[in-house]
Amino acid sequence: MRIKAKTSELTKAVNNVGKVISGKSVDLILENILLKVNDKLTLTTTNLEQAMEYALEVEILENGLETSTILPYDILRDITPKFKGEYIELEIKEKKAVIKEDSGEFTLHTFNPEAFAIIPEVSSELKFSLSFGTLKELIENTIFAASKKEESRREFKGVYFDIKDDYVNLVATDSTALALNKIKEAGLPKTSFIVPWKALDILTHLSYEDNTPVQIEVTESNIKFSLPNLSLISLLINGQFPQYESVIPGEAEFYGKVAKNVLMDALDIIEVFAKKGTGRIIFTFSHGNLIIESSSSEIGQGKKVIPCETNAEVSLQFYAEKIIDGIEHVKDQTVFFGIQGPIHPVLVKGTDSEDYLYVIMPQKPIE
Repeated sequence: MRIKAKTSELTKAVNNVGKVISGKSVDLILENILLKVNDKLTLTTTNLEQAMEYALEVEILENGLETSTILPYDILRDITPKFKGEYIELEIKEKKAVIKEDSGEFTLHTFNPEAFAIIPEVSSELKFSLSFGTLKELIENTIFAASKKEESRREFKGVYFDIKDDYVNLVATDSTALALNKIKEAGLPKTSFIVPWKALDILTHLSYEDNTPVQIEVTESNIKFSLPNLSLISLLINGQFPQYESVIPGEAEFYGKVAKNVLMDALDIIEVFAKKGTGRIIFTFSHGNLIIESSSSEIGQGKKVIPCETNAEVSLQFYAEKIIDGIEHVKDQTVFFGIQGPIHPVLVKGTDSEDYLYVIMPQKPIE
């Protein structure tokens, strides 16, 4: 089988499917790409939890039966961007593949395609569609709160999709903080499932226009995201996600309101001291001000005082990374803090929108 493909399309295909390859697999076959040629060229990768397929149009130069082979991903990743010609020719032979480009010819050893993991078929009546821009924003405003630690409970290592009452709710937590982002989307089927954060991270790093439709199909154990030329399949996490609505604090007795840009500028500086010290930042709400400070025995102490509308007189300690992540994703110009006390969950959200909120547990002071 001999085909002709656009160099730019092949490079794009290799870059996309490479996002699934972990680089840590004990099975070397999983570090490579399965190529299948019929009327199109399809590239497939898998890490056994996620799989991606990318199909591109090709011209058949020499016909033959449907052909498949396995090529080394790292070599394709490194050489395809270096091809200068508009097109390449690919010929698949027994135990090798030959790539021709302008005046160059490159022969690569291949692997037996029968050794490649079987990719599950995902076809379900439970399907719906969102725009890529909408889905990406929902994911980015929640995925940061999911646990990335291997020893964590499995349901904490994913993002919970809770679709009901004309809303798509995405929720993530590591048990110390929780992020919820939602969007009104009428007519979708009521359903809920947990998607591994790694699969969603892959999805957000794809290059598509915001208005590109993403079809989502869900079975009992798998989910499939379909975009033009590309599909991403992932196992779902089989677990019971916490009752997140009961975690969200109700109306707070105390509050603070502060300009987001001023707050983020202050945190940007104080975080330097936190990283060299305890990793914590102290928020003190008092008399129309918010005092933000952190200290380090190694470099000293940093403190910023910024204007804040508040009725609270309280100091709260947070891990710097967690509180900054939560505030950073607030969409409004003013950040609202709902405060119950120094050791009770704090609600962080914008003052104009209810679509995003963040709940974080303060830390007990270090004695």
